Amino acid sequence: MIKVGTIGTSEIVTKFINATKESEELKVTCCYSRNKERAKEFIKSNDLLAKPVDSFEVLIDEVDAIYIASPNGLHYQQAKYFLSQQKHVLLEKPLTLDYKEACELAEIAEINDVILMEAYRTVHLPHFATLLNACTTIQPFLANFSMTQYSSRMEKVKQGIYDSVFDSKLGKGSTYDMLVYPVELAISLFGPVKEVKSMGLKLPNGSGLNDVVILKHASDVIVSITCSKAAKGKNYNEILSDQATIQFKDCTNLRKMSLQKILEKNASELFNENDDVNPFVYEIKSFSKMINENNFSLRNYLLDISCETIRVLNLVEYNQGKIGENDIWN
Repeated sequence: MIKVGTIGTSEIVTKFINATKESEELKVTCCYSRNKERAKEFIKSNDLLAKPVDSFEVLIDEVDAIYIASPNGLHYQQAKYFLSQQKHVLLEKPLTLDYKEACELAEIAEINDVILMEAYRTVHLPHFATLLNACTTIQPFLANFSMTQYSSRMEKVKQGIYDSVFDSKLGKGSTYDMLVYPVELAISLFGPVKEVKSMGLKLPNGSGLNDVVILKHASDVIVSITCSKAAKGKNYNEILSDQATIQFKDCTNLRKMSLQKILEKNASELFNENDDVNPFVYEIKSFSKMINENNFSLRNYLLDISCETIRVLNLVEYNQGKIGENDIWN
């Protein structure tokens, strides 16, 4: 049994804990919070038999692996510390906020023979393979992805309060908290990116609010992405070729997936969602299996995708800081 400690007391950690209760390979035995009383309350509210701690040094002695769900800006330092102590790390998305730091974490994991995995759920869903196979079959050249979700923190934002994901250092807003999903999906399906174009709307503190991005992959597939934390759209997604169109909802869970061939009137269903399954169940299976089997090749494959995603997000942010051309005649 893999003993796991958690960092963070948010709702996402509760979902992780609930999924571990279905696992025969992994068990939460320790919960960290800067406030030990809060850790105790969190353990009680989640009906856990675990030790509350307020020190990383104590946490190290209690567990084999760490699940980190702290603010984005803390991911790098915390993951680096535990990987260097030869602990396996399941790290919430995004892996880091900086490409070089992401690559460094991957190197530390390799040096210490431990597993580092980003908690990016989509590639671990069983029906992701269905989507990947369908893409291989139809040989797409275009895709349109949409990721819009009205943030529960927008009322605070309207009052000029920028905390949590909208903090300019700890979260950076939509670009790293939400755009990460469709960008990582595009890279998982179509491979590395060779060109990035982007525009965005930012808050007064510089954090992202809305993003429009165009990616050109090394495979020559072009992906257009719309992302917003200030709106709620239908979130339809399309992958197109001259043979067929794949449609689905929700870039994270791939709901209502279908394929319609160019010369046919009706679409065929590829997958319809099962809302009863906690997506963390699949992530935990992958993470524990990699640990038990020392599957470093799968670790490296997934980390290549995660690191490439951060590289692209850094380029998106850089692009948005530049003014585009608006006059070719002068």
